[in-house]
Amino acid sequence: MITKTFTHTYPNEPWNPSVSEGKTVEVTWKGIRYHIFSRDADGNFFTIEDSDDNLDRLKEDLSKHEHEGHTFHILDAMKHPHVAAYLWGDDTIPAKDASGGIPDYKFETPGDDDDYVFEYNTQNFVMSLYDGSTPLKYDVASDTFTMPSFNDHPIAKSDIFDSYDAEAARIEAAVADRSDEFTAAEITAMNAQATWLKGVRTAYANIDTWKIPHKELDFTWE
Repeated sequence: MITKTFTHTYPNEPWNPSVSEGKTVEVTWKGIRYHIFSRDADGNFFTIEDSDDNLDRLKEDLSKHEHEGHTFHILDAMKHPHVAAYLWGDDTIPAKDASGGIPDYKFETPGDDDDYVFEYNTQNFVMSLYDGSTPLKYDVASDTFTMPSFNDHPIAKSDIFDSYDAEAARIEAAVADRSDEFTAAEITAMNAQATWLKGVRTAYANIDTWKIPHKELDFTWE
């Protein structure tokens, strides 16, 4: 087992893949040092096949691994700790209130809407940064890895706006068609909710999708 501390770059904001601000944090990973892994013909990492702190044993077994269209290689976690942390987790960063920790990301939303707050993982930090649907790549000649893309928000802002407008319409229809099912206070709250939902398109027109809140009524209306 090894313990390796390394400096890792993370994005400007939680759901913004840009790293233009050069933010970094010290990450510590603990685990087995050597890992046989497979790679497909396009250079994409496939899976971990075996792990051991005994490099000689893995070297002896390397030629025994077979998988059509794949080649087999050894990852040294001491050389590539960020890759080991991404694949296995088990890494840590300092607590947010400790020296070197990452404070919560906060965005002040318009009006009296709840502010957006994102708390970074202090465990499995590296894994949490990346889009697992994009591949980890390995170049054999240079023994280098290209990490997957950083997380980006998967939902288009227009889809959020359309869904909020549709929800507002359903609330208004419930008030119009089933007003006898709700108290006066509930109807007031429903009308306020519908108004807020319809106003999101304007209020958040120039704000990132992932910062848009969703208010909830404290009773069932559908």
